[in-house]
Amino acid sequence: MLEAIFLCALAAGQTKPPAVSFEDLKPVFKKHCLNCHNGERPRGGLDMTSKASILSGSDSGVSLTAGKPRESLLFRMVAHIDAPHMPPNSARIPESELIMIERWISAGLPERKDLPKAATVAMSAAGQEKSMEKLESKPMAPARRLPAAVSVALLPDGSVARPLAGALGIGDGTGSPQGGGVAVPFGEPEVRVVRASGPWLLMAGGESGKSGKASLLRVSPPSHVRDFGEDFDTIMAADIHAKTDRVATAGTSRAVKVYKLSNGTLSHTIKDHIDWIMDARFSPEGLLLATGDRSGTTLLTESETGAKVHALRSGGAAVHSIAWRADSNALATAAADGKIRVWDAHHGGEIASWMAHDGGAMAVAALAGNRWLSIGRDRRAVVWSALGEVSAVIETFTNSPLSIASGEDGAIVFGLASGEIIKADTGAVSLPAIPAAEPMAKTAGMNSDARAGILKTLEETAERMKNDAAAHPERKELAESYLSLCRSIVLLKAEILKDQAAGGSPK
Repeated sequence: MLEAIFLCALAAGQTKPPAVSFEDLKPVFKKHCLNCHNGERPRGGLDMTSKASILSGSDSGVSLTAGKPRESLLFRMVAHIDAPHMPPNSARIPESELIMIERWISAGLPERKDLPKAATVAMSAAGQEKSMEKLESKPMAPARRLPAAVSVALLPDGSVARPLAGALGIGDGTGSPQGGGVAVPFGEPEVRVVRASGPWLLMAGGESGKSGKASLLRVSPPSHVRDFGEDFDTIMAADIHAKTDRVATAGTSRAVKVYKLSNGTLSHTIKDHIDWIMDARFSPEGLLLATGDRSGTTLLTESETGAKVHALRSGGAAVHSIAWRADSNALATAAADGKIRVWDAHHGGEIASWMAHDGGAMAVAALAGNRWLSIGRDRRAVVWSALGEVSAVIETFTNSPLSIASGEDGAIVFGLASGEIIKADTGAVSLPAIPAAEPMAKTAGMNSDARAGILKTLEETAERMKNDAAAHPERKELAESYLSLCRSIVLLKAEILKDQAAGGSPK
């Protein structure tokens, strides 16, 4: 049947059909093949990102025979002549695209069409002009229903960057033109990650199973600077660090790519993850990069070289979000099992963990005063002490919260599944600052006044937690945190009594 269609198409035309080159087939391969057969993790050993890589063959041997499509394994599998049929578990690709592949092989696998030099230059100039036109920001149009705010960024001037349909919105966060916002086209169906650093904004995402990219923008005025690489699936995790000139991207390929911000060149690739990567965050000083995956592993690597520093295990629970403390000495992870875990960045050990949200913790952010803020599927936003021993519910949402962005002044922005943006101010939340490590580890060598001050703070906190636990018996994490804090108080009292028996504590 395929041959009959091909012959009919030839007979119907008055002239010879135009030649097909590899350049013509790139969109076809990208659409149907490159999600599996790419250079990062080529399934079956076949990399289809270039003509040369296809000709290098696969685990099954030679993929193409120039001039002989019916003897080419690649064509026979795509045409569903030989098994396994490609793409797997899918209908055969459209007949028109199959004919293109057959004509390409029959023509001897040309790399590209021969074009007059003048025509090439004219096309290049036209393409550049068109590209620049696409990247112009435009007034943000009203949206009947905004896409889910899967990621948000809070800018120094108080404006919010958030995903729109095929674009990045910068304004008051609502998507309304009354906020004076602009929409910067992304050129892909979905923006999944928005990050800000200094004068820069990074947006990343793509089309599921087909393509992915990250784009760098200058914040003021919003303008496109460059793109970073090209992936074969949606980028799900990304971050930017202006001071160290780094950009990181990751996703379903399980590989982390680190680029130079200044020129877009690839610095190194990390291939130690075994599952989809859900979040990526540079430490505040930029020396380390933390990447968390769906298997529950968070890897700490050197941001300059990619050298592995620590592997932090969350018991198999997918890591949804990562946040660094301001001093870069500790980080927290929010996981699918509902727990927030705080880790020592130097030694790789777990400092504390607690049940934060029934149904799963979606995101975590670091706040001033050694505190953490988390959101979860229970539709709550909660502020915790460094050890999870203090909680204050600052927001109860009507829809599922997905993302957090925090500012140095205590400003907070939440992104919801409904597309709403909600702003809050944690500076209004009155909570005592608890030391960043275990109280017992910090009291050695302290004088009696300092220990007494810590004891008083802990006792006051415990009293409030006891009242909260009594008022909300359904929240088991409050009772657990209260009991944990009581144990710390008992140990601290024991140390104070020991010092008193020994004749006083060191001054």
